[in-house]
Amino acid sequence: MKEIGLHGRGGQGIVLSGEMLANVYFYEGYQVQFMPSYGAERRGSPSNAYVRIDEDKRIYSRYTVEVPDEVVVFNTSLLENIKVKENGVVLLNTSGDIKKTNTKARIFAVDANSIALSLSLGTPAMPIINTALLGAFCKAVGNYSFENLSRVIEDKIGKKADINIEAARIAFDKVREL
Repeated sequence: MKEIGLHGRGGQGIVLSGEMLANVYFYEGYQVQFMPSYGAERRGSPSNAYVRIDEDKRIYSRYTVEVPDEVVVFNTSLLENIKVKENGVVLLNTSGDIKKTNTKARIFAVDANSIALSLSLGTPAMPIINTALLGAFCKAVGNYSFENLSRVIEDKIGKKADINIEAARIAFDKVREL
């Protein structure tokens, strides 16, 4: 079983990202469990979503994810509080380079804010970065197809699906390992 954590602030699309990621893995043939986690004050406050996947077995675990295998960080101000397993994967939304932490995880970065703003997804104060980060995560982990991600974006987003798929494609092409 693999556990994935998505961490950001309310309004960044963390819950929708987790739901879309769960659907992508479902289309890939995995058993899936999706768990959003947020407080009463949603906009701007820390928000998380977790996805568990397994290729073979049904997932019966109902406990909280403490240390995921892979992490997507929507807002680097939360980085200090995020844990990941050794040899895991961390994807950061950042325009700069973050010095590698003491973790033994592989660190990837993409500037999802700039991508979203270049496509008029959201506002300068709150760019909508969820689909861009899912595109970058697709390349970083390599265990789901961009075609299934596009399918899920079309299903979930609706009328702006084409722009969101473009954001995902740009992020897929621009993600870099630190």
